[in-house]
Amino acid sequence: MSSIVDVYCDFDGTITVNDTIDVLLEELADPSWHEIEERWVNGEIGSRECMALQVPLIKGGWPAVLEVLNTVKIDPTFVGFAKWCRASGVPLRIVSDGMDRVIHHVLKREGIHVDNVVANHLVEDADGTLRLTFPYAPQKLACGAGVCKCLVLERGPSRPFKAVIGDGRSDFCWSQEADLLFAKNKLLSHCRESKLDCVPYEDFTVISRTLEAILVDRPVSVAQLQPYFA
Repeated sequence: MSSIVDVYCDFDGTITVNDTIDVLLEELADPSWHEIEERWVNGEIGSRECMALQVPLIKGGWPAVLEVLNTVKIDPTFVGFAKWCRASGVPLRIVSDGMDRVIHHVLKREGIHVDNVVANHLVEDADGTLRLTFPYAPQKLACGAGVCKCLVLERGPSRPFKAVIGDGRSDFCWSQEADLLFAKNKLLSHCRESKLDCVPYEDFTVISRTLEAILVDRPVSVAQLQPYFA
């Protein structure tokens, strides 16, 4: 029997303690990234344009990025949550408006298996310049995101429950489309202001307990899942 729940989880600030893009910009980028950030905060540009302008300002190429990533910590309860999803046959997908290579590196470092990663694609040119491409950007929608999370959710497998886990602005759009929403930080404030139903959480133990309650009457077989690393 297949799972009745699919889990879609944000990465930066949700799985990681801090936003990896912000950390990399603070540590490695030309200070002009702050001006670009202000334009995004003011709503002048979308996140896709913001990141397309900021990422090339990161100095030192991928080797420098790796050094900084060694300092990035994840929520320690996520490891157990990922194992619970795998053992319970619950598909776990990471959907992020961040950088795919960063996400894959952190997951591999921590020995975490997920079913898929949807994120912006990080490219390193021959001269060491980093840049992003946007394979999941909407082509016909007026959406300024690099990854349109609403579209990812819409095109995902049809289940009785699509559970979304998030923390920030990039999660505002799909918060209204989720069947079950887990929220913290800016996303939780947004839900309260917009009167959206959600389950507040501080760590992933709350999420696994909530999902267990859904699955308790519908046992599932262990999915034969393969690790997904780029």
